This record gives sequence, structure tokens and C-alpha cells, in this order.
Amino acid sequence: MAEDSAGKPSVNALASVQVATLIRDAAALRLAVSKTAAGATLIDAGIGVRGGMEAGRRIAEICMGGLGMVCFAPGAVELGNFEQIHVHSADPVLACLASQYAGWSLSHGEGKGAYQALASGPGRAVARREPLFDELGYADRYHSAVFVLEVEREPPPEIVDKVVRDCGLPAEHITFILTPTRSLAGRTPTPVRPPQATGPSGAPAANRS
Repeated sequence: MAEDSAGKPSVNALASVQVATLIRDAAALRLAVSKTAAGATLIDAGIGVRGGMEAGRRIAEICMGGLGMVCFAPGAVELGNFEQIHVHSADPVLACLASQYAGWSLSHGEGKGAYQALASGPGRAVARREPLFDELGYADRYHSAVFVLEVEREPPPEIVDKVVRDCGLPAEHITFILTPTRSLAGRTPTPVRPPQATGPSGAPAANRS
């Protein structure tokens, strides 16, 4: 296992294996894979394609930097038989705060056509644009980075260029997974997020940089 920051696991190294599998199974998962003009990889999980819950489950595990396991389970009768999502992690602090937490605010433009997105995923630990990483004492210096964006359209070139620049990596080593909240894939990672990653008490505000 690749390591960084004093022996801690590299969340991007772990997630890169899952990303490769996601791309390999894209057709079966009803996903679309493309490249930006700069060469970054885009995985559409619900904008122009249908996606699905299995895609969402896998994306939820990628969001946790490969440090978590997500599975579906039948719902209890007393709870209305709704399908449940079970989450397990051996390192919840690193999985949630250093990877899953949507703490990096990306924006470009003004007015109605402005692009805004909250970036989650292990790539945040490479860019380190949030003070949170100084508190965690964690940096990931892996040679690729993956981000999950809950958006309704692809990131413009300016956003891609900013992420490339802040990560200090070639665009070809950057992956964006796009998950609209209205999509099946986009709905799955949201309930997976534990309270410590999204709750109002203790969770740092998203950093706009």
C-alpha cells in the first residue's frame, strides 16, 4: 500500500484502483468517460447518462479514499422496507475529513452562468487548499488525483486549469467524477457521509480558494 504523511496511507493511491475499475466497467454501470481539452478524465455519472445505485456505491467508496466499504442491505419492516446503506471504515477521520468531506469550493464566472461546485474526494489531499489539512497533519503526494463534483454540467476549462495548477500535476493525471444530486449515482454518496463530515457541529466550512 502506498503511504504518505508519516506512514499514513495515500488516499489517492487506494482510490486510483477503484477509479480504474469504475472506468473499466463504465458501460455496465451506465456511465460515460471522456477527456477535457486539457486531457483530464471526466466520468459522467448522471448528467448525460443514467448511472445507477451500484455506480453510486462505488463512487461513495472512492469518495472515502479507498478507506471505506459501502454496501446495500434490505431495509427493516418497521422502517418501511427502504433499502439501507451500510458504511465501514478502519480510519474514519482520514476517510471522511481528508477525502470525503466536500470542503473545497470551486467557482468561475458571475451571474446566471457562473459555475460553482463543492469538490470532495481524495484529490483534496493533494491540492491542500483547505486549512483543515494542516490540522490533520496530512498531505498526499501521489502522482494522480480524483475529485467528485455534485454538479449538473461539466467543469469549464478554467476550473480544470485551476485544479491542475493547485495539484501540481499534469491534467492527464486528474479525474473528475460528476454526480448530479438528482441522479441515482449522486443520491447514494450523500447519505453515506457520516455526521462528522457534514454536520454543523465540528465540520469546517468549505474553503473558497
